[in-house]
Amino acid sequence: MNTRLMTISVASILIATVMSGSGCRPGDTTLDGHDTTTVIVVEEFSDTLVGVWDTDTLSTSTDILLVHQEHLNDVFFDYDSDALSGDALEILMEDASYIMETGGFRVLLEGHCDERGTIDYNLALGENRALAAYNYLVNYGVDTDRLEYVSYGKERPFDPAHNEQAWGQNRRAHLRVLPGN
Repeated sequence: MNTRLMTISVASILIATVMSGSGCRPGDTTLDGHDTTTVIVVEEFSDTLVGVWDTDTLSTSTDILLVHQEHLNDVFFDYDSDALSGDALEILMEDASYIMETGGFRVLLEGHCDERGTIDYNLALGENRALAAYNYLVNYGVDTDRLEYVSYGKERPFDPAHNEQAWGQNRRAHLRVLPGN
């Protein structure tokens, strides 16, 4: 009878152990049963909580994306223009070289404008600015699968001030690093 009682006890302990870990991946708990899941907030998606296990690479991936972002530079435009200046061409050449030499991310080209002009006009101008940068990168040799573009017009100013310096900073094509190829 002691053997039967011992077998039932061992089985109960095993079932309890399995049940206490249900819903977790192997290795997601420590020996004392504490959950190793960490909740992080990614700044770009601050309204979304992301659960990360110690063995996951999400936090490492976001760090790598930030490193890529630091290697890419915005290009700036003259007032009411979508033409790439000589400085912009040099910057895009460096950006293109970095994108082609380094994998593991995609790039969203964001077209921006200053606050002057109508919403519709600035959306169109912002798209032309993003397309100018996009076309340069494609012609340089960057794979189109790694590029996207969007216009924000005057809706997302880099500098909210109402002066020439701010307007000059807001007339840009911003290269935003995205996860992917």
